Amino acid sequence: MADKILVLKDVKKYYTGTQAVVMGLGGVDLSFARGEFVAITGESGSGKSTLAHVMGGILPYESGEMYFNGAPTSHFDSLDYERYRRDNVSFISQNYGILPGATVWKNVVSALLLSGMGRQEAAQAAQKLLRQVELWDLRRRRAAKLSSGQKQRLSIARALAKPAPILIADEPTGNLDAENSAKVISLLAEAARDRLVILVTHEFAEAEALATRRIILSDGLVVQDIPLRDPEEPAPLRGAQRKQKRALSLYVAGLQTGSRPIWATTVAAFFALTAFAVFAFLGVFIINLDDTSTYQYDAKTFPNGSKERIIVSTLDGSPMTQEDYDALLKVKHVTALEPNGYVSDVFYGYREGIDYVTKYELHISGDFFGFHSVSSFVSFANNLPCLQTVPLLPKGRTFLAEGKLPESFYEVAVRRGVAEIGDTIDVLIKDSRYLSDPIPLQVQVVGLTDYGSGIYFSRDLGRMFTQMIKVSQDHNSNPRLFFYLPHEEVEEGTFFPSTSYAHTLGDLNIIDVSFAVIDPGREQTEITLRKMMRIGDKDSHDYPFSKLILTSYQDFDALTWNSPSEQVSLTISDYAYTDRVIAAVQKLGYIAASPYRLGSTKQVPELAKERMQTLQICLTALIAVVALQILLLRALFSVQTDSFRILSNIGLTSRTARASVLWQILLFTLLGQVVGGLAVWLCGCNGVERIEQMLRYLPPANILILSGVHLAASLLAAVLVIRGMEKQVYPLAGKYRDLNMGEGKEDAL
Repeated sequence: MADKILVLKDVKKYYTGTQAVVMGLGGVDLSFARGEFVAITGESGSGKSTLAHVMGGILPYESGEMYFNGAPTSHFDSLDYERYRRDNVSFISQNYGILPGATVWKNVVSALLLSGMGRQEAAQAAQKLLRQVELWDLRRRRAAKLSSGQKQRLSIARALAKPAPILIADEPTGNLDAENSAKVISLLAEAARDRLVILVTHEFAEAEALATRRIILSDGLVVQDIPLRDPEEPAPLRGAQRKQKRALSLYVAGLQTGSRPIWATTVAAFFALTAFAVFAFLGVFIINLDDTSTYQYDAKTFPNGSKERIIVSTLDGSPMTQEDYDALLKVKHVTALEPNGYVSDVFYGYREGIDYVTKYELHISGDFFGFHSVSSFVSFANNLPCLQTVPLLPKGRTFLAEGKLPESFYEVAVRRGVAEIGDTIDVLIKDSRYLSDPIPLQVQVVGLTDYGSGIYFSRDLGRMFTQMIKVSQDHNSNPRLFFYLPHEEVEEGTFFPSTSYAHTLGDLNIIDVSFAVIDPGREQTEITLRKMMRIGDKDSHDYPFSKLILTSYQDFDALTWNSPSEQVSLTISDYAYTDRVIAAVQKLGYIAASPYRLGSTKQVPELAKERMQTLQICLTALIAVVALQILLLRALFSVQTDSFRILSNIGLTSRTARASVLWQILLFTLLGQVVGGLAVWLCGCNGVERIEQMLRYLPPANILILSGVHLAASLLAAVLVIRGMEKQVYPLAGKYRDLNMGEGKEDAL
């Protein structure tokens, strides 16, 4: 009895229907040894397949005992039967039981690798097996494209690859012609050299010449057990390896994916679509968490509320140096630096009719002399450009495209298209906080630039405004503007600054001249700039303008040399980078703030409501995408159930199966995020406003959040996929302890 691998004692099996109990096996007593080639025959319904399935651990039995290697199996649960089938039984069925999407080579090699064999050894063994079943020349063909006979031979090769001591073939020749049937029977007989081979067949004549034993069943009972010839002494069988390498899960993942190219493409596209949706909806949700856009800007503190402006000052209030400028210009997303930060809150107009409109009123007195007078005032637009001097740019960027940099108050550089070199432009400078009247200034274009927009003044203008603010704040006095003369020698009576405007009002020709009379006998002349209107030969009244201190350039330089600004203005490429730039500047040891945020103090209810609706829509859509991802992913992976069942029969453990599913989902998630991220980037590059804004707004940390949410949804889906797979293929994996296979061995003896 010690040589017997399988022993059945009074084994009974019943099938329970809705109205009756049908006997499948009625007390079977049989024993089998390795090296036997047993043919089980009988009429349809005689119990042949039932007996094969009981011996193979596919069906449990109700009474009696079946011993495997001397150990009882009557108290096996589902997990024990699963391990029994996995480790000890190879199946060949009428429907082949192969992986149709995998190649012939992969079908055989997979069985060898799952048995614990190394890759090199498995390759050598696979070659031998495929040559044995005459499929070596077709090794690269997908199994689905084989003929019926070739599929059955592949099924035998795959079964032989598994080092199981029992091989059960249930009607393996049912769909084959005589020639292929003979080849299959011959292969099974050869397999019996080192294992027990049980053949269930209707056509005993096919196996009569090679079978060592015939068992005839009728109505679930053994009616004949006929020895035909003595089996040969079985050769040693390579033992199955229980420990599988971790890398095997990657192999199984690749096998499952590679054997279904259309399915894999569909899943990859699905992951890319969900990644795109998660990135888009969650990205828009994150950027709308900043509610600054729902507030109305108040220009009291900072007249210039440009979103792209950041003001920076030193911690101790000391003036900025060139070293400070260089450090700030190295901050990412900073595109320019205005050294005299105050001028960014001063505005200017240079396009009459767009930036400002000059209006005139004619006054006619009713006295005897009929004195006429004309008064004028300037009305400015609400969206004036802010004053800008020649900026400092990051290293590697060039400001000037043509001409030269402005060297005095009266020279400017302009953006191409505004004017040409040599043109003169009449400018009105408006400072609503410190000056009651605009400053007229006539300037000449000396340089052109491709940077920014509008007009760029000399940095001396910034120095003048910085000194004006310091004098005003330090001495609590009215502001004084320090102008230097355009030439060193100025004759008495020179008009300064020299600006003029010619207009027509009815039949009257009007010339508006702003001027100052220079007294060259004094080093500095403090004057009141006045306006004078001329109508024909009659002079109008003079009106006070602004206080100026006129001096030479040397004196101007001496007066303003100690007026470097302790506050500068940075221009960033987009408001979206505000937080990142402020954080980087503060890390360098400076104080930084966004005027736009500081001035946005009053919330607009309509804008706040619109923002909340956007947040709700994005959150709802995000939840829907995640739920859809989980549900559809489980459905998509359900097609792998049959493959996992086949692989489990040839040695795939539940642990390796779980890991292979996880690897697949992780790889598809990564691929989907790459493709989805690329799609988001392309949408941003092609002008999709929301996506473009999102790409600029989100720092790397938030991008990781987007990827993390998509990954979390994928992992949750993976848990459900794995549970579904285990329920179908490994229903009780890990729930019960293994039985001691040695218990009851003495009962089998």
